[in-house]
Amino acid sequence: MAYSAIAVANAFIERAKQYGISDLSPMKLQKLVYFAHAWQLALTGKPLFDEPVCAWRYGPVVQSVYNAFKGYGSGNIITPAVAYEHSQGVPFPVIPTVNDKEGIQLIDAVINTYGNQSAIFLSNLTHQPGSAWEVTKDKHNHGQVSSWTIPNSVIGETTRKQLGLNVG
Repeated sequence: MAYSAIAVANAFIERAKQYGISDLSPMKLQKLVYFAHAWQLALTGKPLFDEPVCAWRYGPVVQSVYNAFKGYGSGNIITPAVAYEHSQGVPFPVIPTVNDKEGIQLIDAVINTYGNQSAIFLSNLTHQPGSAWEVTKDKHNHGQVSSWTIPNSVIGETTRKQLGLNVG
């Protein structure tokens, strides 16, 4: 089941609190959300969320997550994002999150792997040779074309290689 990227981000915020991770900046959150999506694509061939991943200067970015948390600047995120749904034409706030066992296991695996790393470390990781951002850098001019979308097929393929999942 594909979630909204905001639901995935909110699940990371919840888990970060449970794991005692206190340096969850918007940039770090972006990278954790990206890695969860990339792992999901690598493992199952299916996206974790249906929103595009753009190639920005500091790596992959999901615009909705950026917009929801940019007000924190480089500070720590302390509350989840609210989305609005409509019932009989009246908007009401909801806090979307991941609520299935497989989704939570994926988020836990990503946070256990990368949760104690800095935002800069994670950003650098997304730029490593063979990463989806790096192999497409000529197409987005090294992140200067921020509207350029990294195809899920590229994200899945490069992540499978990085995780050593390709069978020879």
